[in-house]
Amino acid sequence: MNEEMDTSATKPEWKQDDVLKLLDAMKGNLPEKDMTKFKKSEYRLDWEKVAFNSYSADMCKQKWNEISREIRKFRTLTELIVDTEERIKSPAPKILKLKKYPDYPKQPLTPYFRFFMEKRGHYLKKHPKMSNLDISKMLSKKYKDLSNTAKEKYVCEYLKEKESYMLRLQKFQQDHPDLSLPSKK
Repeated sequence: MNEEMDTSATKPEWKQDDVLKLLDAMKGNLPEKDMTKFKKSEYRLDWEKVAFNSYSADMCKQKWNEISREIRKFRTLTELIVDTEERIKSPAPKILKLKKYPDYPKQPLTPYFRFFMEKRGHYLKKHPKMSNLDISKMLSKKYKDLSNTAKEKYVCEYLKEKESYMLRLQKFQQDHPDLSLPSKK
């Protein structure tokens, strides 16, 4: 355990420019048409060619592993590097942490999720050997097959709660004007 503390104390501090140089060096050492899976490209990467300045191949690889833990990986390595460069150059504003703001209003459940939560317990008792996935599929199909009048109950509840949610959200924004809330796409 002390060894871990020692190594973290001697780890160099990576500046933003150095991280961008690392990503650029990685990009420069990838095949032009990188269509292989991320892990395969990463494994084949020649870290000796990526190393620069006072950063060894191992240090570069370790920094990349640290960065890559924070990003989505079902893409090519080229795509990952480009996305990471953009993220480093213009970091997104921090999204609210609910622990910091316990008064942040909770979004209402969607009509489908209301139906799901209402029926799930009943179906679990009725079909105890069924997996959660199968029960979810069954309930999804049942909701899809519901008539519009039957769905209306769930939609009305949702709309009422959404209206209340929007009012609570406005009040929250007034109480915390310094925060930038994530915008819906």
